[in-house]
Amino acid sequence: NTRLRTEVAAGDMLYKVFPKKVADMLKAGRKVEPETHNNVTVFFSDIVRFTDISRALSPVKVCQMLDRLYLAFDALANKHEVFKVETIGDAWVGVTNLEANQSTTHVKRIAEFAVEAVAAANNIMIDEDDPAAGTLHIRVGFHSGPVVSNVIGSLNPRYALFGDTMNTASRMESLSTSDRIQCTETSARILKEQAPDFPRRRRGKVAVKGKGNMVTYWIGASPTREKSPTRLNKGFDDKKVIEF
Repeated sequence: NTRLRTEVAAGDMLYKVFPKKVADMLKAGRKVEPETHNNVTVFFSDIVRFTDISRALSPVKVCQMLDRLYLAFDALANKHEVFKVETIGDAWVGVTNLEANQSTTHVKRIAEFAVEAVAAANNIMIDEDDPAAGTLHIRVGFHSGPVVSNVIGSLNPRYALFGDTMNTASRMESLSTSDRIQCTETSARILKEQAPDFPRRRRGKVAVKGKGNMVTYWIGASPTREKSPTRLNKGFDDKKVIEF
């Protein structure tokens, strides 16, 4: 009947929003306690010049653009077994080695996901009705370390991760540049163990708020710039963030 189908659909949705163990507990009506995860890799991305794009487009077109981007990211997340934590506006947050045993692949998975996410964004039209607006560009950052997970609230409960690893991963993204992937030395060292041939290049010391100077790395090949920038992506992050 209709009620049964609704209950089944609601149960299935839990497993799309929460890790399996957490979904099982919520489905059984049990309280979820905070859980420590000792070594995960956290991915952050955001859209370059999102404020300018939002100002130029109607709210409906912004929603449609984000939906196209996040559908592409979600497909890549399934491919690389990256758990999607949340989206906040134009930011997409994911993590590996949270529940599945990915202890020997968690940074490699994020690095491969990040490279493909940048490529996917570059193929997403800003406005499908206006090709001259160009395609999207994103900044990416990631970091590896411990986090604590928990379900917060009872009305529209939210699964969230906490800890300095989250803050550091977010800083790696905000201090990255257009179509570039930046990570900490910690993640770069683990990546070298998990994927020795994966492209990485030492960026140098970067001033990170609350952290001081941190050695960071560029991951993947250097991006190629458009010879003729389109209307809405003209001038993307051409200046250096940090002078070395």
